[in-house]
Amino acid sequence: MVIKYRKDNNLTVLLEPVDGVVSVSVGLWVNRGSRDEKPDQYGYAHFVEHMLFKGTEKYSAKDIARIVDRVGGQHNAATNREYTCYYINVVSDYLEMSLDILSDMYYNSVFDAEEIGKEKNVIIEEIRMYEDTPDEFIHDFFMEKMLQGHPLSHSILGTVDGIENITRGSLASFYDEYYINENAILVIAGSFDPEKAKDLIDSYFSRNREKTIQSAPVNSSAPVRIVTEHVEKDLEQVHFCMGLEGIKRNDRDRWSLYILSTILGGSMSSRLFQNIREKEGISYSIYSFHSSYEDCGVFGIYCATLPKKYHYTVDLIMKECRKFFHEGITEEEFLDTKTYMKGNLALSLESNEVRMSQLARNEMTYGRYFDFNEIVTIIDSISMDDYRRVAERIFRDKVFSLVSVGKLKKKGSEVPDLHI
Repeated sequence: MVIKYRKDNNLTVLLEPVDGVVSVSVGLWVNRGSRDEKPDQYGYAHFVEHMLFKGTEKYSAKDIARIVDRVGGQHNAATNREYTCYYINVVSDYLEMSLDILSDMYYNSVFDAEEIGKEKNVIIEEIRMYEDTPDEFIHDFFMEKMLQGHPLSHSILGTVDGIENITRGSLASFYDEYYINENAILVIAGSFDPEKAKDLIDSYFSRNREKTIQSAPVNSSAPVRIVTEHVEKDLEQVHFCMGLEGIKRNDRDRWSLYILSTILGGSMSSRLFQNIREKEGISYSIYSFHSSYEDCGVFGIYCATLPKKYHYTVDLIMKECRKFFHEGITEEEFLDTKTYMKGNLALSLESNEVRMSQLARNEMTYGRYFDFNEIVTIIDSISMDDYRRVAERIFRDKVFSLVSVGKLKKKGSEVPDLHI
């Protein structure tokens, strides 16, 4: 059972007690991310995430790490294009400790100027690490070219120049504008007593945090999709992503798209994995994926292969996509994928952290909770006609975008046929 309520100070709270576990996952989610950054703020959402671990009025950065570590806990954070989250996983005895730390990070982070200077170097090294990691770099490059001109297109990490120009004042202004109770969700999942948890939340999250700065909203113009682009780099492999427009988060067809993506490249038995890796043996890593957002979505395929096999691999993927669309799928594939999705979901829900995350994301997207049985019912209700309708939406009369990074200069400039 999930308990949901909104405190008088506008903070949303979600509680899910889970039987048969000994741990608890506590998460503080802020319904803002990199898409909320203006051009002179690129990287701010991620930088704020780092700074909340760098010291509060009560705890130093070392204190926060030591307190969680000494009880065998885990603490971390993540910045997404549309949200930022902070979480602590501990044995249930330390629920109060987790709420104490997260509330102090949220309300009392000091944004020390000296620490900001140090963290600039850390994040610049993180940017350089991503640039030196082609399977990470290509996904950012892919999003940039798929959503050109849209607030979702720029890198979550920002740029080196942008990070170097951050000041304490500019960062604190971003924080004060977006880190407010109206945008925040506190989630607890695992072993705990709900009534005791409510009392603790009243003790640690009772303060108001309202917007004190108001600025113009970020312009969200329609994205422009670039068809082909390559970054020449001296690598052993060519890493590439191919993509089409997808489906936004609350579209009713999203469930059918999950089935489509799973059959095409979402598992080890998928068509792309079996044909490109197992049959041809020309790639170690290949998969399809779908990224959905409030106002748009991106459907993509990632692969890495040797430069001399690049064009052949792209041609094989396109042939498989054409066959997949024009000839359709079998009833067996359709039913097996439904079973896979339900089993995969059931296994994931054995993790308190996953439960906590799903509660928060569903609240931000749909304003409600979906329990396991409801999701199973939705999956079971999808018909082959639903699947065909989504396949038409994604593939009919479309041309894939193709972006790549690697050593292709000597391999010719011809562009593969990317038409479905």
